[in-house]
Amino acid sequence: MQPFKTLSLGASALCLGLCAVASSALADDSQLYGVADIDVHATPPGPQIVVRNFAGNHHIDNLNLAVQGNSFAVGVGGYVECTGVQVENWTFREGHFLSGGAFGIGRTSLLMSENLPNSSDINHVSDMDAHTFQVPVALLANPQINIDPAAIVMAAAEQAPSKVGYLRQDHDIVVKIPIRWEADCAPYIRNKVIKNTIVEAAETSYLTKDVSLKIKYQGDPQLFEVNVNAQLAQGGGMANQIQVGDQPFKITDMDFQPNMPHHVGGCPAETTIRVNYQGQGKGEIRIRVNDGGLTIYNSPKIAFDAKNGKQHHDFEIAVPKPPQHQLNQTKNHNLKVYVRGKGEEDQVWPGNYQQMDSALWKHRCTPTLNPVLGGNVGGKAGGYQQGGQQAKPAVAPKLRLKAAPVEPRPARRAPN
Repeated sequence: MQPFKTLSLGASALCLGLCAVASSALADDSQLYGVADIDVHATPPGPQIVVRNFAGNHHIDNLNLAVQGNSFAVGVGGYVECTGVQVENWTFREGHFLSGGAFGIGRTSLLMSENLPNSSDINHVSDMDAHTFQVPVALLANPQINIDPAAIVMAAAEQAPSKVGYLRQDHDIVVKIPIRWEADCAPYIRNKVIKNTIVEAAETSYLTKDVSLKIKYQGDPQLFEVNVNAQLAQGGGMANQIQVGDQPFKITDMDFQPNMPHHVGGCPAETTIRVNYQGQGKGEIRIRVNDGGLTIYNSPKIAFDAKNGKQHHDFEIAVPKPPQHQLNQTKNHNLKVYVRGKGEEDQVWPGNYQQMDSALWKHRCTPTLNPVLGGNVGGKAGGYQQGGQQAKPAVAPKLRLKAAPVEPRPARRAPN
């Protein structure tokens, strides 16, 4: 795969073919009342989303570009300073103080926001803050933003000399999204003699800026198209008989099973979880699973051959017996799966693992109502022992009862 290229699409460039699918970048917009200084900016590292081909069939006619994930992070920071005292003598003072405000995502209004603290203190004239918003991908379709990431990638591919060649490679495309800071600098007059303050209603000031959103397109090196007429003219046989040469080794997709097998029941226990994967070429892979920041599983070497299609690997996650006070408490595990691999001709494994997917797995240990007498039946979640045998229910031992001995009664004497 060729190194990725960076393509910056501002308002002028987009209008060649992208104006219909992405909003053009606008200049900073502001309206200020009683404001001495104000700023809003995106905090590092800057927002980005990933677009890739989700189609199982890699023919160009089956192309299915979509955003990976349901949300992305946008960090917004800024500050505001009201004018403070503007006129003052021994009888009165007047000026503007900061009574409140908000900041977040939006152009003409705040679609997502955090509030600044409200204040009635006339000496409170400034504030600064920052927050990271988890923005739903669906919000990009809002008229204030009006961005369709998949359509933007397709529009760029249509302008390339080779559409398929473009979509096989990685690309970065930069578009703009609006962020906004609002502030209420309220005017006031303070009578020092009678110690009375009159506060007037503030007109909301705002500053809107466009910041960069990076669309990281992950190329599909397996994407292909077939020139049917050329094949037939060359005596290539039927149009669906496609000759595909050897491709470089790469794991292109790996994810956790769709329905995570959460554990509710007795502990200790083990649960089997599956990861599915596919790729191209032939080689070996190693799989790693983390729970938060802790590695809980490292696989042995696993042989891989793309000719086998979609493949899977199972691993086990263990739950120890908890203290009594932690029973019936649901515990969340943020699992992440990583992979590294080398082609059959490579001599050295890569040093770093690549994250492929994440999923939430939960467990809740419950009290054991019928413990096994004489020992514990070890097994996996779902009631299966090691080796796949169904765990047999505990059976209480039968008790044999002995009749209590009865002392003989003396015979009655016959009366004399």
